[in-house]
Amino acid sequence: MKKKLIFCICILLSIIMGLSTLPFSAYVYECPVEITSASVMLVNVNTDTVVYEKNANTAHFISYLSNLMTFIVACDNTNDFEEKVKITDELLYSIPNSDNSLELYRGKTLTVKDLLIFVMATNGNDACYALADHITGGNRDAFVDMMNKKAKDLGCTKTKFSSVAARNDTTHFSNCEDLYRILKYALSIPQYSEIASIYMYQPEGYEGDEHIIYTTNSILKKGSPYYYKHVKNGKYGVDSIAKGNIIAVSEYANVSYACIILGAQQLSEHNAFTETKQLLNWSYTTLGSKEIISESTVIDIVTAQAPWGTVEIELTSGKDIEKVVPAKYNADLLTFEFTSDDVSLPVFIGQNMGTAQVYYDGKLFDEIDVVSNSSRGVSMLSDISGFIGSMFDKTIIQTQESETTEPTALSTQNPDNPKEKETKTTQAE
Repeated sequence: MKKKLIFCICILLSIIMGLSTLPFSAYVYECPVEITSASVMLVNVNTDTVVYEKNANTAHFISYLSNLMTFIVACDNTNDFEEKVKITDELLYSIPNSDNSLELYRGKTLTVKDLLIFVMATNGNDACYALADHITGGNRDAFVDMMNKKAKDLGCTKTKFSSVAARNDTTHFSNCEDLYRILKYALSIPQYSEIASIYMYQPEGYEGDEHIIYTTNSILKKGSPYYYKHVKNGKYGVDSIAKGNIIAVSEYANVSYACIILGAQQLSEHNAFTETKQLLNWSYTTLGSKEIISESTVIDIVTAQAPWGTVEIELTSGKDIEKVVPAKYNADLLTFEFTSDDVSLPVFIGQNMGTAQVYYDGKLFDEIDVVSNSSRGVSMLSDISGFIGSMFDKTIIQTQESETTEPTALSTQNPDNPKEKETKTTQAE
C-alpha cells in the first residue's frame, strides 16, 4: 500500500513539474526561408512542436515585448475589468520615458480593460505604469517583483524585468523559448486573444478622432503591406537597442503557429514582419499534423530479474502523440532508442520508466516519456502465472517452427475422402 501511495505521489509531482516546462522538439525541418533576424522560433501551438529555430535560447533585449508580462500580471490581479482608473497628474508626472498616450485623459478615467488594450496595441508605457500603480497602490517595485516571479513560475530561465515597462532598455531581456512559455500562459487568459487582436480602438464614452488609437503591429492592419490575414493576435515593438521584435499567433485550418522574432536587423524594411509572413507561409504549405505514436505502440521491451525467472516489461508512451511532420511523412522511417539502467521490481502499470529518443529518417525528432504497460513484481502469483504462460507460448512457437521445417505426409493421409479433408480445412480458415 505504501509503495502504491509513493508511486502516485511521484506521478503527481511529475505532472506539476511538467507544467513549468514545454517539450521543445529537437528535429530540424528543412526551411528555405532566409532569416536575418538574430533569434527566431516558430512553434506549432497545437502540439508545442518547434518547427524552426535560430538561436532560440539566446537572450536579447526585448523592449515593448515586456508589455506581455505586464498584461499577464495585471490580469492575474484584476477581478473587475470594467473598474475605473483615474489618470492623475501625479501619475503622468512620475512616468519615465512617457509616450504621452494618456495625456488626453488627464484628470479623467479609463477602465482596466482600456488600459490593457493600450498596453498591447500601442507602445503602452504610460498604460503599464497606470495599471501597476492601480494594482499595487503605487508600489511599482512590488509589481516588478510580481513580473519576475511569474516568469520564474512559468519556467523561464533567461528572463528579467527591472521596471514596469521598457524602452531603449538594457535591463529587460528574454529569449524565444521563455517568451513562448509566457505567451502560452497569456493565451490561457480569456481576455488575451481579443485584446491582442485589436488594431483600432476608441475608449467608450470618448468622442473624436483624437481618441482613436491604432496598433503599432502592422501585421494586424488590413491594408498594410505587412498585413497577414492568418495572424490573429500578437505584440510588436521596435527601438534602437532591441531593434525589431514580434510575437505573432496565427491560425489556419485549425492549426495554430506562434512566431517569435527578436533582433530583426533592418528596421526600415520591417524584417520582423516579412520574415514572420514567410515562415508562416512555409509552415502552412509544407507541414502537417499526424498521430505518429498511439498509446499502445510498443517502444521497447526491457527485462527484470525475478526469483522465478526473467520478466519482460513492455514500454509504451501511454498516450497518443501527435506531432508536426513533413508533408511527405513516411511512418517506416520512424525508429526509437531507449536506454536505461537495470530495471528492478516491483514495476507498476503506468510507471514512468524514463525517456526514449524518437528518430525520423535517422535524425533526432523528439524525446518522449515511456511507461510500463503492465505491473510486474506486485503479485507473485500473477507474475509466476505470466512467466509460465510466456514459457508455454515460447514452447508452442518453437514446436510450430520445428514442425514447419520437416516434410509431412498429410497429403497421403485419409485417402478415402481427400476432398472432404480439403473442404474442412478451407472452412476453418
